[in-house]
Amino acid sequence: MNSLELDALQLPLSNNARALYCVCLAPKSDAKTGSVTISYKDMMHLLNNKEEVVQLGRQFNSLLKELSHVGLVSITDEQSFKLSLNQQEITLPLKISKELRPPSNEHHQGFGKMSIEWRPDPDLFNQICQLVGVIDKGYSADEIGEYIAYWLGYPEKQFTQYQWTQKFVLNLKLRRQRQPVSKEQTKVGHQWITPQAALETDDNVKKLVEKYSGKQ
Repeated sequence: MNSLELDALQLPLSNNARALYCVCLAPKSDAKTGSVTISYKDMMHLLNNKEEVVQLGRQFNSLLKELSHVGLVSITDEQSFKLSLNQQEITLPLKISKELRPPSNEHHQGFGKMSIEWRPDPDLFNQICQLVGVIDKGYSADEIGEYIAYWLGYPEKQFTQYQWTQKFVLNLKLRRQRQPVSKEQTKVGHQWITPQAALETDDNVKKLVEKYSGKQ
């Protein structure tokens, strides 16, 4: 299991979801494509080894949806967590991360607190977006402002640049899998995106963060 998978597994997940990934999905995935065929029967046998953990297909789908929220699982536009995925092929995108340029070691070194001036490294941001399947690789002042403002409320939390960026990308993915926030957004696959989205100026971001953090 690579470092990207381990980082994702440390994000908020139920223990059952972690077990499903580590015991049922990752060992059976294709090393080159990251694909794995879902078998409810096999997963039930492995997870219910000592006690009954899951019994219904929708319970497995709920665990798979958890994993998708942190970028460990990806389904196609034609698939849905609301429908049966039994005997269907899904993808573990972080399994094939070695095909991409590995993040610079500097992104994994040095833990730091969140600050108003924080911005994701552009190359690292784009790479993680590609890994977890974020379609729209731009972000707005609202999106980064709310993210920074949230973490400013937890000054005791310290992460590396890679971890801060990974959390931001996964936050964007979650937002875009929900309802659109503006009339201009359109749905592509499972995500709502803004056509030709562009980055807002740093001044606008700083004003928004100061507003949320009560510094105005």
